[in-house]
Amino acid sequence: MSYRVNPNSWGSIFPVPTQVVDNHIKLAGAIQLKVLLWFIRHASEEVDINKMSKEIGKTVEDINDALQFWVECGILVKEGQSPTNIPFSPSYTPPKASEEKGEKAKTLSPLPASKPTNEQIAVRCLESDDIKFLFNEAQKKMGKTIGYDGQSTLLMMLDTYGLPVEVILMILEYCVSVNKTSFNYIASVGKDWGEKEIDTLEKADEMIEELNACNSLWKRFSKAIGSKNPRPTKKQAEFLKRWSFEWKFSFDMIYLAYEEMADRTQGVHFSYMNTVLKNWHKAGLKTPEEVQEHNQQRLNSKTGKSSKRSKGNKPGNKNTASYDLDEFTRRALHEPLVYERGKKK
Repeated sequence: MSYRVNPNSWGSIFPVPTQVVDNHIKLAGAIQLKVLLWFIRHASEEVDINKMSKEIGKTVEDINDALQFWVECGILVKEGQSPTNIPFSPSYTPPKASEEKGEKAKTLSPLPASKPTNEQIAVRCLESDDIKFLFNEAQKKMGKTIGYDGQSTLLMMLDTYGLPVEVILMILEYCVSVNKTSFNYIASVGKDWGEKEIDTLEKADEMIEELNACNSLWKRFSKAIGSKNPRPTKKQAEFLKRWSFEWKFSFDMIYLAYEEMADRTQGVHFSYMNTVLKNWHKAGLKTPEEVQEHNQQRLNSKTGKSSKRSKGNKPGNKNTASYDLDEFTRRALHEPLVYERGKKK
Protein backbone atom coordinates (compact mmCIF):
# COMPACT_ATOMS: atom_id res chain seq x y z
CA MET A 1 0.00 0.00 0.00
CA SER A 2 1.39 3.40 -0.97
CA TYR A 3 0.68 6.75 0.67
CA ARG A 4 0.65 10.39 -0.35
CA VAL A 5 -0.17 13.67 1.32
CA ASN A 6 -3.82 14.64 1.08
CA PRO A 7 -3.74 17.63 -1.30
CA ASN A 8 -6.59 19.21 0.68
CA SER A 9 -4.33 19.36 3.75
CA TRP A 10 -1.89 21.78 2.12
CA GLY A 11 -2.68 25.17 3.53
CA SER A 12 -0.33 27.30 5.56
CA ILE A 13 2.96 25.43 5.73
CA PHE A 14 6.38 25.88 7.36
CA PRO A 15 9.79 24.43 6.37
CA VAL A 16 11.69 21.82 8.37
CA PRO A 17 15.51 21.54 7.95
CA THR A 18 16.48 18.48 5.93
CA GLN A 19 19.16 17.77 8.56
CA VAL A 20 16.41 16.73 10.98
CA VAL A 21 15.46 13.78 8.78
CA ASP A 22 18.84 13.05 7.19
CA ASN A 23 20.92 12.96 10.35
CA HIS A 24 18.70 12.81 13.44
CA ILE A 25 15.46 10.95 12.67
CA LYS A 26 16.84 7.64 14.03
CA LEU A 27 17.98 9.05 17.37
CA ALA A 28 15.33 11.70 18.06
CA GLY A 29 12.49 10.59 20.31
CA ALA A 30 8.81 11.42 20.02
CA ILE A 31 9.00 14.28 22.54
CA GLN A 32 12.01 15.81 20.80
CA LEU A 33 10.29 15.71 17.39
CA LYS A 34 7.06 17.19 18.80
CA VAL A 35 8.97 20.00 20.50
CA LEU A 36 10.92 20.81 17.34
CA LEU A 37 7.80 20.87 15.15
CA TRP A 38 6.00 23.11 17.66
CA PHE A 39 9.04 25.39 17.90
CA ILE A 40 9.41 25.75 14.11
CA ARG A 41 5.66 26.33 13.71
CA HIS A 42 5.91 29.22 16.19
CA ALA A 43 9.41 30.40 15.17
CA SER A 44 8.23 33.95 14.52
CA GLU A 45 6.84 34.24 18.06
CA GLU A 46 8.57 34.62 21.42
CA VAL A 47 9.21 31.19 22.89
CA ASP A 48 6.78 30.36 25.68
CA ILE A 49 7.91 27.16 27.42
CA ASN A 50 4.77 26.93 29.54
CA LYS A 51 2.51 27.24 26.49
CA MET A 52 4.59 24.67 24.65
CA SER A 53 4.38 22.33 27.66
CA LYS A 54 0.59 22.68 27.84
CA GLU A 55 -0.05 22.17 24.12
CA ILE A 56 2.33 19.21 23.76
CA GLY A 57 1.22 17.64 27.04
CA LYS A 58 4.68 17.25 28.56
CA THR A 59 6.39 18.79 31.59
CA VAL A 60 8.51 21.92 31.36
CA GLU A 61 11.55 19.80 32.28
CA ASP A 62 10.85 17.47 29.34
CA ILE A 63 10.47 20.45 27.02
CA ASN A 64 13.79 21.94 28.15
CA ASP A 65 15.54 18.57 27.74
CA ALA A 66 14.19 18.27 24.19
CA LEU A 67 15.24 21.81 23.27
CA GLN A 68 18.73 21.12 24.62
CA PHE A 69 18.87 17.98 22.46
CA TRP A 70 18.32 20.08 19.32
CA VAL A 71 20.81 22.70 20.51
CA GLU A 72 23.50 20.03 20.82
CA CYS A 73 22.53 18.66 17.39
CA GLY A 74 23.10 22.13 15.93
CA ILE A 75 19.48 22.58 14.79
CA LEU A 76 18.57 25.22 17.40
CA VAL A 77 20.76 28.05 18.70
CA LYS A 78 20.39 29.70 22.07
CA GLU A 79 20.02 33.46 22.23
CA GLY A 80 23.44 35.10 22.31
CA GLN A 81 25.22 32.15 20.71
CA SER A 82 26.62 32.17 17.19
CA PRO A 83 25.12 29.60 14.83
CA THR A 84 27.43 26.84 13.66
CA ASN A 85 27.92 26.14 9.97
CA ILE A 86 26.29 22.84 9.04
CA PRO A 87 26.64 21.68 5.43
CA PHE A 88 23.27 20.65 4.05
CA SER A 89 24.32 17.15 3.12
CA PRO A 90 23.27 13.73 4.46
CA SER A 91 26.95 12.92 4.83
CA TYR A 92 27.42 15.48 7.62
CA THR A 93 28.31 14.11 11.04
CA PRO A 94 29.15 16.05 14.23
CA PRO A 95 32.88 16.48 15.00
CA LYS A 96 34.48 13.67 16.95
CA ALA A 97 36.49 14.04 20.13
CA SER A 98 39.72 13.56 18.17
CA GLU A 99 38.81 16.55 15.99
CA GLU A 100 38.24 18.66 19.11
CA LYS A 101 41.77 17.78 20.18
CA GLY A 102 43.16 18.98 16.87
CA GLU A 103 43.76 15.54 15.41
CA LYS A 104 42.75 14.80 11.84
CA ALA A 105 39.98 12.22 11.94
CA LYS A 106 39.37 9.69 9.20
CA THR A 107 36.06 10.31 7.44
CA LEU A 108 34.02 7.99 5.26
CA SER A 109 31.08 8.72 3.00
CA PRO A 110 27.72 7.05 3.61
CA LEU A 111 26.98 3.94 1.60
CA PRO A 112 26.11 4.85 -2.00
CA ALA A 113 22.45 5.06 -2.94
CA SER A 114 23.03 2.74 -5.92
CA LYS A 115 23.08 -0.79 -4.56
CA PRO A 116 24.54 -3.90 -6.19
CA THR A 117 22.04 -5.93 -8.17
CA ASN A 118 20.85 -9.40 -7.23
CA GLU A 119 23.01 -10.78 -10.02
CA GLN A 120 26.11 -8.99 -8.70
CA ILE A 121 25.46 -10.28 -5.18
CA ALA A 122 25.06 -13.82 -6.52
CA VAL A 123 28.36 -13.57 -8.41
CA ARG A 124 30.17 -12.33 -5.29
CA CYS A 125 28.79 -15.25 -3.30
CA LEU A 126 30.10 -17.67 -5.92
CA GLU A 127 33.50 -15.97 -5.84
CA SER A 128 33.86 -15.80 -2.05
CA ASP A 129 32.97 -18.30 0.66
CA ASP A 130 33.48 -15.49 3.20
CA ILE A 131 30.53 -13.56 1.78
CA LYS A 132 28.27 -16.63 1.87
CA PHE A 133 29.40 -17.20 5.46
CA LEU A 134 28.64 -13.54 6.30
CA PHE A 135 25.09 -13.75 4.92
CA ASN A 136 24.34 -17.07 6.66
CA GLU A 137 25.70 -15.94 10.04
CA ALA A 138 23.92 -12.61 9.76
CA GLN A 139 20.59 -14.39 9.41
CA LYS A 140 21.35 -16.54 12.45
CA LYS A 141 22.30 -13.57 14.61
CA MET A 142 19.30 -11.50 13.54
CA GLY A 143 16.89 -14.42 13.67
CA LYS A 144 15.38 -13.68 10.28
CA THR A 145 16.05 -13.77 6.56
CA ILE A 146 18.01 -10.64 5.68
CA GLY A 147 16.84 -10.47 2.05
CA TYR A 148 18.18 -8.24 -0.70
CA ASP A 149 18.33 -5.06 1.39
CA GLY A 150 20.38 -6.74 4.11
CA GLN A 151 22.69 -8.54 1.68
CA SER A 152 23.44 -5.38 -0.29
CA THR A 153 24.09 -3.36 2.88
CA LEU A 154 26.47 -5.95 4.35
CA LEU A 155 28.28 -6.33 1.03
CA MET A 156 28.77 -2.57 0.71
CA MET A 157 30.00 -2.37 4.32
CA LEU A 158 32.57 -4.99 3.39
CA ASP A 159 33.66 -3.23 0.21
CA THR A 160 33.18 0.47 1.05
CA TYR A 161 34.24 0.57 4.70
CA GLY A 162 36.81 -2.22 4.47
CA LEU A 163 35.47 -4.00 7.55
CA PRO A 164 36.41 -7.68 7.94
CA VAL A 165 33.60 -10.25 7.99
CA GLU A 166 34.16 -11.06 11.67
CA VAL A 167 33.93 -7.37 12.64
CA ILE A 168 30.68 -6.92 10.69
CA LEU A 169 29.24 -9.88 12.60
CA MET A 170 30.28 -8.20 15.87
CA ILE A 171 28.40 -5.09 14.75
CA LEU A 172 25.30 -7.20 14.14
CA GLU A 173 25.59 -8.76 17.61
CA TYR A 174 25.80 -5.33 19.21
CA CYS A 175 22.86 -3.93 17.21
CA VAL A 176 20.71 -6.93 18.14
CA SER A 177 21.69 -6.49 21.82
CA VAL A 178 20.41 -2.88 21.84
CA ASN A 179 17.34 -3.78 19.74
CA LYS A 180 18.40 -1.59 16.80
CA THR A 181 18.30 -3.93 13.82
CA SER A 182 17.38 -1.68 10.90
CA PHE A 183 20.01 -1.87 8.19
CA ASN A 184 20.25 1.92 8.09
CA TYR A 185 21.35 1.87 11.72
CA ILE A 186 23.69 -1.07 11.13
CA ALA A 187 25.29 0.81 8.22
CA SER A 188 25.74 3.93 10.40
CA VAL A 189 27.55 1.87 13.05
CA GLY A 190 29.68 0.33 10.31
CA LYS A 191 30.60 3.80 9.06
CA ASP A 192 31.59 4.89 12.56
CA TRP A 193 33.71 1.77 13.11
CA GLY A 194 35.32 2.16 9.70
CA GLU A 195 36.31 5.73 10.54
CA LYS A 196 37.77 4.57 13.84
CA GLU A 197 39.58 1.70 12.08
CA ILE A 198 37.96 -1.02 14.18
CA ASP A 199 39.32 -3.80 11.99
CA THR A 200 40.15 -6.64 14.42
CA LEU A 201 38.17 -8.73 16.90
CA GLU A 202 40.22 -7.27 19.74
CA LYS A 203 39.35 -3.71 18.73
CA ALA A 204 35.71 -4.71 18.22
CA ASP A 205 35.53 -6.25 21.72
CA GLU A 206 37.01 -3.09 23.22
CA MET A 207 34.60 -0.89 21.25
CA ILE A 208 31.55 -2.89 22.33
CA GLU A 209 32.71 -2.77 25.94
CA GLU A 210 32.97 1.01 25.70
CA LEU A 211 29.56 1.32 24.01
CA ASN A 212 27.88 -0.82 26.64
CA ALA A 213 29.57 1.08 29.45
CA CYS A 214 28.55 4.38 27.86
CA ASN A 215 24.92 3.23 27.51
CA SER A 216 24.91 2.06 31.14
CA LEU A 217 26.43 5.34 32.32
CA TRP A 218 23.85 7.35 30.37
CA LYS A 219 20.95 5.38 31.86
CA ARG A 220 22.26 6.04 35.36
CA PHE A 221 22.99 9.71 34.65
CA SER A 222 19.69 10.44 32.87
CA LYS A 223 17.76 8.78 35.71
CA ALA A 224 19.65 10.88 38.28
CA ILE A 225 18.86 14.17 36.52
CA GLY A 226 15.32 13.18 35.54
CA SER A 227 15.90 13.16 31.79
CA LYS A 228 13.53 11.14 29.62
CA ASN A 229 15.91 10.85 26.65
CA PRO A 230 16.40 7.11 26.00
CA ARG A 231 19.94 7.53 24.71
CA PRO A 232 22.64 10.21 24.52
CA THR A 233 23.34 12.18 21.39
CA LYS A 234 26.50 11.26 19.52
CA LYS A 235 28.29 14.28 21.00
CA GLN A 236 27.11 13.45 24.52
CA ALA A 237 28.32 9.87 24.06
CA GLU A 238 31.77 11.16 23.10
CA PHE A 239 31.86 13.26 26.27
CA LEU A 240 30.80 10.32 28.44
CA LYS A 241 33.46 8.13 26.86
CA ARG A 242 36.15 10.74 27.49
CA TRP A 243 35.16 11.26 31.12
CA SER A 244 34.85 7.57 31.94
CA PHE A 245 37.54 5.91 29.81
CA GLU A 246 40.15 8.61 29.16
CA TRP A 247 40.00 10.57 32.41
CA LYS A 248 38.84 7.61 34.56
CA PHE A 249 36.19 9.56 36.46
CA SER A 250 33.59 7.71 38.52
CA PHE A 251 29.87 8.36 38.24
CA ASP A 252 30.02 10.34 41.50
CA MET A 253 32.53 12.76 39.96
CA ILE A 254 30.49 13.13 36.78
CA TYR A 255 27.37 13.86 38.81
CA LEU A 256 29.31 16.34 40.94
CA ALA A 257 30.28 18.16 37.73
CA TYR A 258 26.59 18.21 36.80
CA GLU A 259 25.77 19.79 40.18
CA GLU A 260 28.47 22.41 39.58
CA MET A 261 26.95 23.20 36.20
CA ALA A 262 23.38 23.24 37.56
CA ASP A 263 24.37 25.78 40.23
CA ARG A 264 25.71 28.16 37.60
CA THR A 265 23.47 27.77 34.56
CA GLN A 266 20.13 26.40 33.39
CA GLY A 267 19.69 23.26 31.31
CA VAL A 268 22.16 20.44 30.82
CA HIS A 269 25.36 21.59 29.13
CA PHE A 270 27.86 18.80 28.56
CA SER A 271 30.46 21.28 27.31
CA TYR A 272 30.30 23.09 30.67
CA MET A 273 30.58 19.80 32.56
CA ASN A 274 33.54 18.91 30.35
CA THR A 275 35.34 22.09 31.39
CA VAL A 276 34.70 21.34 35.08
CA LEU A 277 36.00 17.78 34.74
CA LYS A 278 38.94 18.92 32.63
CA ASN A 279 40.01 21.29 35.41
CA TRP A 280 39.68 18.53 38.01
CA HIS A 281 41.59 16.12 35.76
CA LYS A 282 44.44 18.63 35.39
CA ALA A 283 44.49 19.13 39.15
CA GLY A 284 44.65 15.37 39.73
CA LEU A 285 41.36 15.29 41.65
CA LYS A 286 39.75 11.85 41.45
CA THR A 287 37.17 11.73 44.27
CA PRO A 288 34.51 14.09 45.66
CA GLU A 289 36.50 14.22 48.91
CA GLU A 290 39.57 15.46 47.06
CA VAL A 291 37.48 18.13 45.32
CA GLN A 292 36.06 19.17 48.69
CA GLU A 293 39.55 19.43 50.19
CA HIS A 294 40.82 21.34 47.15
CA ASN A 295 38.01 23.89 47.39
CA GLN A 296 38.38 24.24 51.16
CA GLN A 297 42.02 25.15 50.65
CA ARG A 298 41.03 27.73 48.04
CA LEU A 299 38.39 29.14 50.38
CA ASN A 300 40.88 29.31 53.25
CA SER A 301 43.47 31.05 51.11
CA LYS A 302 40.86 33.63 50.14
CA THR A 303 39.81 34.35 53.72
CA GLY A 304 43.37 34.30 55.06
CA LYS A 305 42.86 31.11 57.05
CA SER A 306 45.59 28.52 57.25
CA SER A 307 45.03 25.57 54.94
CA LYS A 308 46.84 23.27 57.40
CA ARG A 309 44.63 21.11 59.53
CA SER A 310 45.26 20.51 63.18
CA LYS A 311 45.93 17.00 64.37
CA GLY A 312 42.37 16.68 65.68
CA ASN A 313 40.91 18.09 62.48
CA LYS A 314 41.89 15.51 59.88
CA PRO A 315 39.57 14.49 57.03
CA GLY A 316 36.94 12.15 58.40
CA ASN A 317 36.85 13.67 61.92
CA LYS A 318 33.56 15.05 63.18
CA ASN A 319 35.30 18.35 63.92
CA THR A 320 36.51 18.87 60.39
CA ALA A 321 35.37 21.76 58.09
CA SER A 322 32.23 23.73 58.88
CA TYR A 323 30.45 22.26 55.88
CA ASP A 324 30.16 18.73 54.54
CA LEU A 325 30.27 17.08 51.13
CA ASP A 326 26.49 17.27 50.74
CA GLU A 327 26.65 21.03 51.16
CA PHE A 328 29.47 21.19 48.62
CA THR A 329 27.42 19.15 46.19
CA ARG A 330 24.64 21.70 46.50
CA ARG A 331 26.82 24.78 46.33
CA ALA A 332 29.96 23.63 44.47
CA LEU A 333 32.33 26.04 46.18
CA HIS A 334 35.21 26.68 43.83
CA GLU A 335 36.56 29.58 41.88
CA PRO A 336 35.09 30.60 38.52
CA LEU A 337 36.06 28.26 35.73
CA VAL A 338 38.86 29.33 33.42
CA TYR A 339 38.10 28.54 29.80
CA GLU A 340 41.23 28.01 27.73
CA ARG A 341 41.38 28.81 24.06
CA GLY A 342 42.97 26.25 21.78
CA LYS A 343 46.55 27.11 20.94
CA LYS A 344 47.28 27.86 17.34
CA LYS A 345 49.80 25.56 15.77
